[in-house]
Amino acid sequence: MGRLLKILLITVIAIILLLAIAVFVITQVIDPNEFKPEIEKQAREQANLTLNIEGDLAWQFWPSLGVSIGRTEARIADQEDLFAALNEASLSVAVLPLLYGQVEMDGIRLAGVEVNLVDGPDGANWELIGPQTPATETENTDTETGNQDSGESGSLDIPLTIPEVVVSDGKIRYRNSSDGTDIVVEHFNLGAQDVNLDSPFPLQMSLRYQDQSDMRVDMNLDTVLAADIDNTHFVLNPMTLDANIAGATTMPVDVHLEQNLDVNLNDDTLSIKDLLITAAGTETRGNVDVKALTGDLQVSGKLSTLPFDANKVLKAIGEAPIETTDSNALSKISLDATLGGEPNSIMVKPLTLKLDDSTLSGSAGLASLASGKIVFDLLLDKINLDGYMPPSVDTEEDSSAAAGTGKTGGTASLSTDELIPVDTLRPLLIDGKFAIGSLSYDGISASDMKFAVTAKDGIVKLTEATGKTLDGSFSAKATLDASGKTPKITASNSVTSVQIQPIAQMALDDDLAKGIFTMTGTYSASGNSEKALMDSAKGNIDLNLADATVRGLNLYHTLVGGVNDMLGQFSGLAATLIPGQESGKLPSSLSEDTKILDLNSKARLDKNVAYLDSLDAVLSKGKISGNGWMNILNQDFDLKIGMQSPELGTSKYLTDTTWPLRCEGNLEGDPAKWCGPDKSGFKDIGKQVAAKATQDKLKDKLGIEGEGDTAEEVIKDAAKKKAKEEMDKQLQDGLKKLFN
Repeated sequence: MGRLLKILLITVIAIILLLAIAVFVITQVIDPNEFKPEIEKQAREQANLTLNIEGDLAWQFWPSLGVSIGRTEARIADQEDLFAALNEASLSVAVLPLLYGQVEMDGIRLAGVEVNLVDGPDGANWELIGPQTPATETENTDTETGNQDSGESGSLDIPLTIPEVVVSDGKIRYRNSSDGTDIVVEHFNLGAQDVNLDSPFPLQMSLRYQDQSDMRVDMNLDTVLAADIDNTHFVLNPMTLDANIAGATTMPVDVHLEQNLDVNLNDDTLSIKDLLITAAGTETRGNVDVKALTGDLQVSGKLSTLPFDANKVLKAIGEAPIETTDSNALSKISLDATLGGEPNSIMVKPLTLKLDDSTLSGSAGLASLASGKIVFDLLLDKINLDGYMPPSVDTEEDSSAAAGTGKTGGTASLSTDELIPVDTLRPLLIDGKFAIGSLSYDGISASDMKFAVTAKDGIVKLTEATGKTLDGSFSAKATLDASGKTPKITASNSVTSVQIQPIAQMALDDDLAKGIFTMTGTYSASGNSEKALMDSAKGNIDLNLADATVRGLNLYHTLVGGVNDMLGQFSGLAATLIPGQESGKLPSSLSEDTKILDLNSKARLDKNVAYLDSLDAVLSKGKISGNGWMNILNQDFDLKIGMQSPELGTSKYLTDTTWPLRCEGNLEGDPAKWCGPDKSGFKDIGKQVAAKATQDKLKDKLGIEGEGDTAEEVIKDAAKKKAKEEMDKQLQDGLKKLFN
């Protein structure tokens, strides 16, 4: 028995020594570089690749048995451009387990992998990879190979664990000549330890992404991966991702992400748990679940962003801060969103966005991923815009720039650049509602504001815009039709019983007027630039102003001044025209304002000018009527007004007279200088009044009715008539004497 054991032991040792010698001989005597031609031949026949193995093929014997390859390049067929390359690759297994019929991988290493992918109108270069033989021949070859493989069996175990997999300094470039895409992923490094598809294993990855827009992302991933290849189920838990993103903002932004990611392609689901994203001073947490990844996608979950300061975020990304009147504005912004909705949609309901003391709530999202339809129904509870306005800056005013350019003023500054992004608007599909509980700005408050907008086939409609403000209300509708070659805009609005004083104060920075304002209007324009829209602008406006006061402008005072100037030219008749006034002049009004009891006007908009076709008003001291125009760009205006006033005294020559006034200037000018008497018109009236008074005097005292347009003509006519009467009397007396 002892002899038998000794023989068996010697036999085993001999076998081991023979195997060791065989392995040594294979690795040290056989030169693997002799296989290069065959490898290159097989690559050409089986993959349509031209291989150039510049580096050496080498064996390794101890402590691991392996093979390595040096610099190798691959080109598709006979193309000169490089398709793929690697600097070094090695594969090794442990030697001792081989002696027991087991395979234990020691490691896989790849260095300097480079791949160039090119796509274009004629197809992609990777589509040329593969056997270029007829399909039937390829199928037969595959069948034969498969039969041979199935007929063979090995005694070696398939390795379950790979202690280390390393990929270093990889690079992949993708170019598309059709759309100019040029993406480079470089400095690709991957490390995995104890790789086993039956249990989770650590994995690290880093890379740099860069594209044609100079977007650059440096990324580092650290995770534990559980991969169920058979069921295409992958779990990364935990997963940490750190990225530095440059090109999207002035300064690079560091992004940190933590999550537990579960992707099950068999079930078509994705789950993100314990999500944490920090970037530029913001922090977002949440959970997201996605069903039907490749079908009618359905999303659910919650996301929450902690309060952050917008200006601190801007500083972190290198942007200038938003300057506001209130230094605390934009300092507390937070978000709470619940994800949900029907399949094939992504909806946020409820949505709560807090901006300082304001809260925006409601729902918003994509009602259909297929059509891209955007829907929203949002309510902003309150907001004071004053605190969000930029601080006021003291500037020197140019008093000469406001007026003097007339009807055409302001048009030279109109831009001809494209104004409406028609290509963006045409595919839009929107159905949204937006309401504001209360809003205040520059002393004006509004409440119960409601807006509704739709967009389809290039037609954007404001179907509702209503609200209450300044003790009145407003409403408006508008349509932008961008479906055709030239955009067209139509709009209508109404304002009912609104206090005008705050509006005038805000628009003109002057307490110019007060009163109750009502108006309706319709407007239209076409074109795609400021100049084109203004050149085509048309509109009709009806407006009313009641119980109003225009400050700094007293039309009655202007009228009295004109009348007194006119009377100075007819001083001999002053006592007759204004009895009871020893000075021969009408008294001026002490007030500097004009009180308007009721004003109505009809206007039409033609290009940049609003033409007042009619203007009728009842004043506290008379009434006016007239017409004129106003340039809506530079605020120049010119009005011709006829005024009547019962305050001119008891003279029958003045009370029913319509006096011509001329108001012209600029709304930013001094109201006291706007209006003045039409001197030529006043002179004509003076002549008529003097002529009438002269007629009455001559008739009362002499019984003669003189005729004429002026007092001189009346007197001359009366003198002629008097002389004729005298001559007729003398003639009659002579005839009587002659015949008697």
